Amino acid sequence: MRIFDRNARLDLYFINTIFTADMSIKKCDRFCRLSLAALLVISISAADVISETDPVLDFYLDRAGAVFASRDPVETGITYSFTATSYYKNVSHDGSVGKIDSAAVVYFFSFGQLDSQKTIYETADRFQAVDFSVPNVFRDEYLFSFFPNDTGGSELTIGFDSDSVESPAPVGLAVIDRERYTLRQLLLYYPHQKGHRRYSRTLRFVDFEGRIFPDSMAVVGAKYGVFSTDHYRLETRVEDFRIQRR
Repeated sequence: MRIFDRNARLDLYFINTIFTADMSIKKCDRFCRLSLAALLVISISAADVISETDPVLDFYLDRAGAVFASRDPVETGITYSFTATSYYKNVSHDGSVGKIDSAAVVYFFSFGQLDSQKTIYETADRFQAVDFSVPNVFRDEYLFSFFPNDTGGSELTIGFDSDSVESPAPVGLAVIDRERYTLRQLLLYYPHQKGHRRYSRTLRFVDFEGRIFPDSMAVVGAKYGVFSTDHYRLETRVEDFRIQRR
């Protein structure tokens, strides 16, 4: 594993997106404050110092990566379903929310892949597609770091960044359970999202029958339009998980 103690190339807008996401997803509050503090710390340094290895960090990365692979519903190829309620909000330049569209959809997955979906209701002719994908950041080629001033609590925050400004992979922060190594939260910034000037995602996870599912997600984006940039937030609450046992 490559470890870093360096200035992350995370844009300051990334920090702002943490707070522009609607706090109706109540339990994001603590993670947002934690993320802001972490990003401010790793953005202050102007040095770029890469160390060879950190056995403690390697230990947590190995455990978290293995647990993710064994409990991720996509990687394990299970058959399951859940209901997602989403709100798409147009945001003006002053931060005020304009038009709001919403939709509730039941998603059915077979062998870890989306099989079909059933719309319960939808207020727009074509609602924004929801991205449920969760990258296994612990197994990818990243520069990793611990969150500064770790207090030794039940959660452990790990930062991950790319050493290339051209990489399309997301960068950000992962929060894991310190004892069980399960993923709790993810904050992802996509530096080269197609059609976007800015794009970030925050995800919070829940353990359901031995599998880890996102139960709330917030996307903050600035999408290129014909004459201007369109700013939006897409917030999703996921519930009613069902796993089909063979």
